[in-house]
This record gives sequence, C-alpha cells and structure tokens, in this order.
Amino acid sequence: MSFTAEMHERYADLFEAFWAHPFFRGLLDATASKEAVVHYVAQDVQYLRAFLRCYGLGIAKAPDTDWTAFFLDGARLMLEEEPDAHRALVEHFGVDYDGCQAARLAPTAQAYADHMELSGHDTLGVLMAALLPCQWTYTWAALRAYREQAPGDDHPFRAWFAFYASEECQALVVDYRDRIDALAAAAGADERARMECAFVDSLYYEVAFWQMAASGETWQRLPARVLQPRDAS
Repeated sequence: MSFTAEMHERYADLFEAFWAHPFFRGLLDATASKEAVVHYVAQDVQYLRAFLRCYGLGIAKAPDTDWTAFFLDGARLMLEEEPDAHRALVEHFGVDYDGCQAARLAPTAQAYADHMELSGHDTLGVLMAALLPCQWTYTWAALRAYREQAPGDDHPFRAWFAFYASEECQALVVDYRDRIDALAAAAGADERARMECAFVDSLYYEVAFWQMAASGETWQRLPARVLQPRDAS
C-alpha cells in the first residue's frame, strides 16, 4: 500500500469528521450563516498566503526543474483561480470579496500556518505531507458532494464546490499523492514517521478550521469553557 493510501485508511475518521462537520454541511445545503461564511473566507485568504510561503520553501528545496514547475503551477492556481471560489461564497451575502480581509489569523488558523511553515524547514517529504491535507480534503469532499448530493445550478455556493471538484484540482491531488508516495518510498523510517505526523496534524487542523469558522473564533473571543470559572471543588 502506498504512503498516501495508508494515511487515508489509517485516518479515515478525520476525513469523515471533515465531511460531517456542521459548517461544511451548511455549505452543502446552503444553510451556513453569513457571519460564519464571511469569517471563514477572511481567515482562508490569510491562510492561503501562508500556504504560498510554504510553496516558496518548497521551491528552495526543489531537486530539479520539474519540482520547481510543480510549485509554480500550484501557486498560479491559488492566485488566479481559487479566489473565484471564495468570491462565490461571500458575494451570495452581498459582501465584497476584495474587502474581505482579516486583520490577523485566528488562533487555530495561526497554529495551522505555523505547523506548515515549520514543516517547510524539515525535508521536502515532510513539507509535502503537511500541505497535502488542505488539497486533498477539499477535492475529496467536493467530489463526494457531487456524487451524493450534487449542488444544483441554483445552489448559491455551486462555484465553490465546482472549483474543488474540477479536473484541474483533482489532477493536482493525484500529482501531490504520486510525489509524496515516491518521497515516502525513498525515505528512512524516521523521516517517514515525521511525514505521517505532519500529515495527521494538518488533517486535524482542517477539521478544526471548520470549527473556527462556525464558532467565529478570534483572539478576543475565547471558547466558553475557558471563560467559565473553575469548579471550586
């Protein structure tokens, strides 16, 4: 079994948690609130900037021009096409995408970005393993949505689902997986273990990102359980 196939099988529960999260379900059935969607997009815009910085780290580690082209093509997709998917979400609520900016990343999003950038200072395999869940969960969930509950032409978020279900995005993940599988096959046991850790941490953060959006998490808005006084007993 390839490395990525093994990861998908071993952590299938996190993939299912991503699919079943109420925020994603709200996007799928078009019941997600304006507040949650705008918060999500504002955070994701900032997060993708961190992702692009990781592509820069990848280019620095690229062993040949094929790898350099891989990162450049991925950056082009994020810069030129992915914003349209975000735009479709917020413009449904009458919000201008260009003005949809967060002053800073929320705690969960910042932790995710820090994790990815730290992985970029390890090997190319560890960096790629940390980046894969972002690409894979979205394309996997969008394709599943079309198979099980296809967003119709009148769905307000149809363009968002269509982008991640597109052949271009699906092909990108196939390329990601092939490259990671080759890196893992050539890696020693220690590096392969670090690749797994980087992958599962990012997969966890993908689910947590939904929760951040749903809860409106910011540095000023702490979880209720933190604000409650400790039981005197």
